[in-house]
Amino acid sequence: MNNEKDRVRREQILNGNLLRVIVSICAPIFLYNLFNAFYSVIDAVVVARIDPTSVSAVAMLSQIQHLLSSLGAGVAAGGGIIVARFFGAGDMDDARFHSNQIISLSTVIVAILLAVCLPFANPIMRLSGVPDELIKIGTGYFIVQVLTLAFMFYNSVFMAMQKAKGNTKIMLWLNILVMIIKLSLSLLFIWGMNKKDIVWVAVATMIGQSVMFVILLLMMLDKNNIFTVKFNEFKLNLNVCKKIFAISFPIFLGKFIFSFGKVSINGMCKEYGPLVVGALGVSNNVNGLATTPINSFEEGTSTIISQNLGAGNQRRALQTFKYSFIMATALGVIGYVIIRFLLQDQIIGMYNQNEVADGAAEFLALIKSIHRYDSLSILALAVNSAVLGVLYGYGQTKMTMALNISRVFVFRIPILWYLQTFHKEIGAEAAGISMGISNICIALASLACLGLFLWKINKKKSENQETVSENPQV
Repeated sequence: MNNEKDRVRREQILNGNLLRVIVSICAPIFLYNLFNAFYSVIDAVVVARIDPTSVSAVAMLSQIQHLLSSLGAGVAAGGGIIVARFFGAGDMDDARFHSNQIISLSTVIVAILLAVCLPFANPIMRLSGVPDELIKIGTGYFIVQVLTLAFMFYNSVFMAMQKAKGNTKIMLWLNILVMIIKLSLSLLFIWGMNKKDIVWVAVATMIGQSVMFVILLLMMLDKNNIFTVKFNEFKLNLNVCKKIFAISFPIFLGKFIFSFGKVSINGMCKEYGPLVVGALGVSNNVNGLATTPINSFEEGTSTIISQNLGAGNQRRALQTFKYSFIMATALGVIGYVIIRFLLQDQIIGMYNQNEVADGAAEFLALIKSIHRYDSLSILALAVNSAVLGVLYGYGQTKMTMALNISRVFVFRIPILWYLQTFHKEIGAEAAGISMGISNICIALASLACLGLFLWKINKKKSENQETVSENPQV
């Protein structure tokens, strides 16, 4: 093995104290996600400095960006699962080869995304239900976002390769660097240079992501890196691509349809006025201070489980889920209490940056009324994160795809439609109610899917034991 640190890390993941391993892998991702959540809140506060309508524009256009970036997230997650399996099995040649194939595939996808999205920015926004007044102020922002997607796509894949080895600390330190760059530039542009245009917020993000890209690329080119990039292997192998897509496509499709559903929900909320879309986005960001860090269990435990399955240790893989479920649930309870009852007023009050702007007081009231119900999502999403971690680790991406689709189209949109149709008196609070109820429903559904999956595993194990007992020579 080329790197001693990678060898030691692999040995710990496969044989070390499991609780300590989960903490060492998940804690850096937890902090990484926490910084991202803080940045999302601060970023929206900076935008609120312009006016509340700009917050709505950013919230709506960001959902389109999430929709487009779901392809990168799918390729990175699926590719990371495959590479982690080979890494856990000790097959470094196949791990590196598949890593290069994933990067090659990413290059093709990035080129197609840019070719499609840049020339057709306005039609894409209109098809996504963005109102004309938000398109007018958000076109430049959206174009810069698309360019940023290219860097984010590669960064997701490069990070997935590091995570496949269990090297999650690099995610933390790089994110701190990017957050400092993005925040500093946003403050410089909006406050220091008094640029009253949200495009400058997008420019700050693009610069931060481009710095991360350069650093990660240099790491991938390092000859001491097990997954070092070799340009002579940048030739797509169709059989390998099929294997990658078999795991990645359901992840992508689930995330894409989920993001598309959120875009649709923003469109449904337009009937309450443009400020409601921004208020819902802010409410999601506030919840994200708790839910985004807890997603570390989804990302971190999938790596631990994948490596142990690659090494043939299914018992340890299932123990990983047990510990992560307890930890995620406990953090969900703590997060809900802190966000909903201790810090809600203080966090939401941060958005009162432009008291003289039209609709400022109304905007804050909308955020609070929506968040009252949306905050119920915190504990539910903590449970869901722990379940998705074990399903991803086992490569059950079709099941996770079904859960992501159900979350929006089986629960959220029908609930919102029902409230808008039969309980118009509820008003904009319907947006928060639909979020809270749908996330509780998907947590219950994910537990049911996990129970079914574990039952199948035990049934298969029992059948194999019966076969061995009946045929000892097998």
